[in-house]
Amino acid sequence: MNDKRINVLIPMKDPRLSKQRLAKALGREQRMNLAIALFRQTISVLQQHFPQLHILVVTPSDTIASLSREHGCEVLIETEGSGLNSALNAGTQWSLQQGFDCQLVLPADIAHLDPIELQSLINALPMQKGVVIGTSQDLGTNALLTSPPNAIPFSFGPRSSLIHRQYAAQRRLPCYAMLLKHLSQDIDYPDDLAQLPEAMLA
Repeated sequence: MNDKRINVLIPMKDPRLSKQRLAKALGREQRMNLAIALFRQTISVLQQHFPQLHILVVTPSDTIASLSREHGCEVLIETEGSGLNSALNAGTQWSLQQGFDCQLVLPADIAHLDPIELQSLINALPMQKGVVIGTSQDLGTNALLTSPPNAIPFSFGPRSSLIHRQYAAQRRLPCYAMLLKHLSQDIDYPDDLAQLPEAMLA
């Protein structure tokens, strides 16, 4: 697998509206700051350990767009409220138009983004067409690597890893689902906050 042909697609909603399910544990400003801190962490890990990969951030937020450009990332502005799967479809069309053979959808809310796990995910992708799913603890999808970028439709949400596997099977594509220790743990609920370093909650 040639890593240079992979576009990393990071969907990022307006941080002022992020992490609503944490409202019982964190105030609005804390949730906003956490979303931005997790986003910065994601970009930092990718650029430090995978400088050969291209990064496209899809967002309706001027703040996130500006921050992304400061870090040398490409930005695609989405319509506010269009929904995650719609934003991913727009990003995928961009990947195809730019000639990328593969795409890694990576939400920016992983507590500990481990470069060794990310590399193992990339290494699992077949040389030709195929799908690799980084599953979450609740059977959602925390990473989705596809070749070509539009290999399967997007259905992010509850138990989406199972749906993505079904789509791959329907298209007779090789599909590997990986439950990785850190990549499987995102920050959605108050109990998940225990995974974070205290500095992120300041």
